[in-house]
Amino acid sequence: MKRSAIKTALICAATIAAIGFTAGTVLAQDKVDHSAHGGHSMSSAPWAMAYDAANAVMHEGMAISYSDNPDLDFARAMLAHHQGAVAMAQIQLQHGTDPEMRALAQAIIDAQAAEIAQMQAFIAKLGG
Repeated sequence: MKRSAIKTALICAATIAAIGFTAGTVLAQDKVDHSAHGGHSMSSAPWAMAYDAANAVMHEGMAISYSDNPDLDFARAMLAHHQGAVAMAQIQLQHGTDPEMRALAQAIIDAQAAEIAQMQAFIAKLGG
């Protein structure tokens, strides 16, 4: 693996950690087979590897152990989904050059931050 690819993967992992993704926030259950989703590139391009890493973390985080509370389960699963969106948008800002896509990525980061905070507060309030 090239150094730039390793650096990108580490930045992606640090970004996800920095936005509050912890095992205690979203509990992963048995591994879920996402092979039907397709689209995983297996490319050695730094951005593709970073997208694949962010996608894997997001899917693992969305595989929650269900509680008896559908509201809590929604917040827990969607938290990982939103954090994945932020991670992918940050990868776009790091590697993308198209002004329209860069603006969209920044808008996603800005919009998701408030929703992530709301879900984290809801989860904490319910002790989940």
